[in-house]
Amino acid sequence: MQEESKNLAKWLADKGVNGLYLTGSSGEAFFQTTDERKLIVESVVEEVGDRLTVIVHTGAASTKDARKLSKHAKKVGAHAISAVPNVYYTIPKACIEKHWDAMIESAELPFFTYNIPQTTGYNISMNLFKKMTEKDYVIGIKNTSVSAAQINMFRRNSPKGFIIFNGPDDQLLAGRILGGDGGIGGTYGCMPELYVNLNRAIEEKDMNKAMLWQNKINTIMDNLRKFPSTTALAAAKAVLNARGMDIGGVRLPMITIPSDDPFIIDTAFMIEAFVQI
Repeated sequence: MQEESKNLAKWLADKGVNGLYLTGSSGEAFFQTTDERKLIVESVVEEVGDRLTVIVHTGAASTKDARKLSKHAKKVGAHAISAVPNVYYTIPKACIEKHWDAMIESAELPFFTYNIPQTTGYNISMNLFKKMTEKDYVIGIKNTSVSAAQINMFRRNSPKGFIIFNGPDDQLLAGRILGGDGGIGGTYGCMPELYVNLNRAIEEKDMNKAMLWQNKINTIMDNLRKFPSTTALAAAKAVLNARGMDIGGVRLPMITIPSDDPFIIDTAFMIEAFVQI
């Protein structure tokens, strides 16, 4: 786990990404122990902490574990922390605020709230959003709701300099146009070059080129969703392995896809072909 994490972090840094979001959904954090999550963070910060911004997702089912993970992130040199509002239990906003506050107090690091209603069952209210933006350490939000319009709503109701990350990979361009400052997503890891090129086109205000890159990304994402027996995350990691970055498989209950699966190999070749265009 330690060496694989270091190798992947270095590979991504060399591909031109400017930050990493560790131990989140794509990192299968909720299938890992607290000690395993700490080890990944330590390994990555040691390898690329001086090259990239490292944000650590320290969310956990219990506030006690979330506090431990937050303190550890500060201790090893992470630059910021972030957390989903809740795990399994759908809890009211007062509980979520208290949970997040405890993590902020534990780490005293810049904090990104995280809105992902399709997995948590909670869609952050504007009242809670505004309350969190007023707290000293809260500097942004990662928004992974299905509507890019919510990013625009957050932008119109946030203070100057507040950072908004788009979450859904297949709408990064839309999220950026509607007020997002960048993106954090699950498939960035297996095709970072495509996202780097999309981001460059957006920064250069070349919307035609940006749309071409988003279309290429979404074509790959369509392929990753064609494994009904497991998840797109499992497919993305198989593609990453097929591209020569061996990180192993996914953890049960997700089912690992062999990297020599013909469709996985074809998808890996497709990414390489898109990069060359």
